[in-house]
Amino acid sequence: MALGFTAMIRIFSEGSKSKIETQLEEFFSKLAEIGTRYDYEVCHRSFCLWFTREIWTAEKTLKNDKLQKSQPSSYGQAAKVLDIAIKVYVYYCAQPAAEIAERIVPFLNGAVDTAIMKSLKKSKYATAKIRATTIKEVDETLYKAIQALVHTESRALKMHPVQYDDMMWRALNRQRNEQPEHK
Repeated sequence: MALGFTAMIRIFSEGSKSKIETQLEEFFSKLAEIGTRYDYEVCHRSFCLWFTREIWTAEKTLKNDKLQKSQPSSYGQAAKVLDIAIKVYVYYCAQPAAEIAERIVPFLNGAVDTAIMKSLKKSKYATAKIRATTIKEVDETLYKAIQALVHTESRALKMHPVQYDDMMWRALNRQRNEQPEHK
């Protein structure tokens, strides 16, 4: 299951993984029926809304020893889980079948993490201010705005949005590795 590829699973409450896997399997089983970007977006939104209703974050002890209570997952967290899982399943593994994957790849969104979101804030294509600093703060409206920006950026780079996060991840990691260490 593609869920193993996302380190995000640890931020969700106990028992969430099996619920998410079941929902992803249902999502994946409907991929053959998706024929348009609209079809994909309807399925994507449905998954994310289910996720925000059913999946809660795990309690967490913060660095200041305060307890961060469990809370409903955000739309951004839901979308990131789905975007990574669907990327692995469809884009990397060409599932459920090569011809279906080929048809669906152009519809897939870019998986956005906090570092990519920070980079997008500086985009010359940004038309709206991205105020969120973490994926946890991303609601449905902001997610759509971020994805619109990812689509614009990826078109300018002549790639699909699903490829954008890989390219950005490499670029951002290269930048981090090239910076001198602070002592």
